[in-house]
Amino acid sequence: MVVSNLLVRFRRFPGTWVHFGLRFRYMFPTSFEEMGIPVGYGFKQLLFSPVANALVVQTCSVRDNWRPERLFFRHLAWDRYRIIGNPDDLVSQESPFLHSSKPLLAYISTQHVFLLDAEGKERHHGNWHGLHIVNLENGSETLSVREESMTLPAGTQRGWICEIVSFGDSGLFVKAALSKNKALFEYFVAELDAAQNVKPIAALPAVFI
Repeated sequence: MVVSNLLVRFRRFPGTWVHFGLRFRYMFPTSFEEMGIPVGYGFKQLLFSPVANALVVQTCSVRDNWRPERLFFRHLAWDRYRIIGNPDDLVSQESPFLHSSKPLLAYISTQHVFLLDAEGKERHHGNWHGLHIVNLENGSETLSVREESMTLPAGTQRGWICEIVSFGDSGLFVKAALSKNKALFEYFVAELDAAQNVKPIAALPAVFI
């Protein structure tokens, strides 16, 4: 059974952790917790930066109770992973992207909100919180981009970064959502330069493409 299938099963049937615990312990002598990953988190994605000689792990909740996604990194000489940054309890770290020739990691953060509707049912949604660049040599954040710090194109009232497409020579290429009336959003591949100017390059009429 592949890891992705196991994670689906664990989310649907949390009790299977008891059944598989000893089996996993036998298969993998070192647990996630012993590697520095908190209890309740599982593997989502693994990245490797040969420039920084470091591994980056994106984690997610593997049980019924919600947890924000977290990013951890580990130099190959280290025994344990360390969390990247100091995110708030309701902020997820998502969409990690590595620079090909520098020891840099970029990722998107999302602020989650839980509210009760008129019927008393809990509703959950997330809003873009920021874009961050981290130096994997020491784990320090070198750039934090927020909506209020970006310079949007003329006539644009609101915008955010949906996804990182690639690193550029002097900034990033991203997928950006931009709106001129705060109601209708259009999506673009855009350059985010070092001064945090958003410069649309290509429209994405089908949202993703």
